[in-house]
Amino acid sequence: MTTTSPPTAPATDVSATTDCTVSPLLVPRCGAWLGTSVPSLDGRHDPEIGLGEYMTATGHDPDIIHLYERGNTGFPREDQLRLIERDDGSERLFYFSWKPSIDLTWREVADGGADATIDAVAESLIRFGDPLFLTIFHEPENNVDPSPDSGMTTADYVDMYRHVVKRLTESGVRNAVYVMTYMGFDRWATMVDDLYPGDDVVDWIGYDPYGRVGDEAFGDLVNRPDGDTWPGFYAWATAKAPGTPIMLAEWGFDLAVHDESPELLDRAVDTLRSDFPEIAALVYWNGVVDRIDARLTNDTGLAERFADSYGDFAADPYFDQPDLESLP
Repeated sequence: MTTTSPPTAPATDVSATTDCTVSPLLVPRCGAWLGTSVPSLDGRHDPEIGLGEYMTATGHDPDIIHLYERGNTGFPREDQLRLIERDDGSERLFYFSWKPSIDLTWREVADGGADATIDAVAESLIRFGDPLFLTIFHEPENNVDPSPDSGMTTADYVDMYRHVVKRLTESGVRNAVYVMTYMGFDRWATMVDDLYPGDDVVDWIGYDPYGRVGDEAFGDLVNRPDGDTWPGFYAWATAKAPGTPIMLAEWGFDLAVHDESPELLDRAVDTLRSDFPEIAALVYWNGVVDRIDARLTNDTGLAERFADSYGDFAADPYFDQPDLESLP
């Protein structure tokens, strides 16, 4: 399969400039952030253990730690703060995917049903103070119910997302960088426009692509068109919101079956640099989702080979970013 991507200017080569700063919206001027989710292999989803497993497998110290929260859990919690502290005193970035409620419909949240939870989380975010990425109810496509009274239509989602961001902002949250995160699969192409909450409440666009057997290049994962009906998610996002940074909020390959994935990763940085310069963060899903086992520490020989390729990928200067202390 051949990837189709829109013509774009090459991204800045990190090694070619010393002006590699990060914007207040956490957008790197050069290259991209590289991060990971951190569930542990033992099934307990212990993030401290998971972080160690990731670093041991890849030799990479991630820029971003991706965690998932529901309701009022007061994040970032004290136990989570250890995850962003490096031995040298510098810090990683938090990225939280948060569902304000799993019991209420989007319409009920939009109409104020989760306001007490939103206000409590706002207090926690303000208390933390440092910049972080925040997604409001990730991957909504699979939850859409088009029935007019379901409370879970695309319009209900947009109203919910906008209400939550407005409520957080009015409560004084200034350190959250909002990521609208889609599944991004071609089967949901007809609803992505209707789910977009608006440029005024979206700082980044995220999506969660996974490799498929038959992919011939890393670009097939990043932008997967479907004939004349769908240009691919990257092409859609860059046309929908030009200039908005893009994040692979989850990504990976099924290491049980995707024999070519190490070789695809060997050429990935060149592909990102030349064809997908708006991708400013990649957050690897180091776990299992549905039937896809993307874990870098599973017991297959392919995982070991892929982890080696991932280590080389992560060591590329494209992912060299300044410490957060340098933020303006």
